[in-house]
Amino acid sequence: MKKLIAVLAPLSLALTACVATNTTTGTTSTTAQSTTQQLGTAAIKIAINAKCTTELNNIAAWQNATKLMTATQKQNIQTEICGCVSDKAPQSVTAVDLATAAIDPAARNTIVSNAVTKTINACVAEAVN
Repeated sequence: MKKLIAVLAPLSLALTACVATNTTTGTTSTTAQSTTQQLGTAAIKIAINAKCTTELNNIAAWQNATKLMTATQKQNIQTEICGCVSDKAPQSVTAVDLATAAIDPAARNTIVSNAVTKTINACVAEAVN
């Protein structure tokens, strides 16, 4: 019973936000939608940043490129790259993905992984240039 409530509560909140957005007009619906999107995007950005760091450290080219760098240099570039990924990756995540990620940890991991994979190479290229 507790598991059912834990699953249905976030889903009902997400659906309520959608219903409220579609049935009301004015700033209230815009504010609710913006807040929901901001919270979802913030959560995804945090997960994306963590995944980016892991993925970046697993790339052989990154490991070779950073061998001669100081820890500070490596950290600064990693922060720049993963900041870029955190900014760009959510653009490839749909509202449906955000809702799914809110209730399904396995889906969240897949969504985050796909978003990082789509953007990490472009951000590495930007950081190098």
